[in-house]
Amino acid sequence: MKYALCLVALLSSSVVAAESAAEQLKGKIARLASYQASFVQQVTDSNAKTVQEGEGYLTLKQPARFRFETLTPTAHLLIGDGKSLWHYDKELEEVKIYDAAKAVNETPFVLLTSSDNKLWAQYDVTANGERFVIKPKQSNNTVQQLELSFSGTDLASMQVVTQDGQRSRYEFIAMQSNVSIDSAQFKFSPPNGITIVTGK
Repeated sequence: MKYALCLVALLSSSVVAAESAAEQLKGKIARLASYQASFVQQVTDSNAKTVQEGEGYLTLKQPARFRFETLTPTAHLLIGDGKSLWHYDKELEEVKIYDAAKAVNETPFVLLTSSDNKLWAQYDVTANGERFVIKPKQSNNTVQQLELSFSGTDLASMQVVTQDGQRSRYEFIAMQSNVSIDSAQFKFSPPNGITIVTGK
C-alpha cells in the first residue's frame, strides 16, 4: 500500500512538472509580441556529420505569424499568417501553399507563435533552466523533437530533429524582441511565372 501511494505521488509530480514546463514555455512565447533575428545554421546527419551550413533570418509576430528565410546555401522562404503557409523555393521557381492548421506536423515554427491549447496538447514539454524540449505524442510526426533555448526574453537558439535523425541547429544573432514589425512581411505575393502548388 505504501509503495502504491509513493508511486501515485511520483506520477502526479511528473505530470505537474510536465504541465509547468509547457505553461512556462507558453508564457515565454506569449511575452514575445514580436521577434526578429539573423541566424547561422548547421545541419548534421544521424552520424553527427555536418552536411550543410547556411544563414538566414527569422521573424515572428503574434498572433500566429512567422517568416523564415534562408539565404545560403539555397534561397528558401517559409511564411505563415495563421491561415496559410507558403513555401517558396526560388531555385525551383515554385511555391507550395498549405493549410496552416494542418502544416504543424511539417514545420515546428507554428508552435513559436501559437497559444492554442489543442495544438500544445499534442506535445510533451520538458525544461532544464532556459532550455525547453518539445516532443510530439504521435510517433509519425516528421519533426521528432524541437529544442528552444532562451536568454532572458530572447530566443537564443533552436534545434530541430527529424525522423531520419537529421539535426538542424540555428544560432540566433542580432536578436530584437518586441519591436515594431510590418505585417506585410507575413504575406506572400507569387512572382510572375512561378509554379503554384496547393498542398493538402
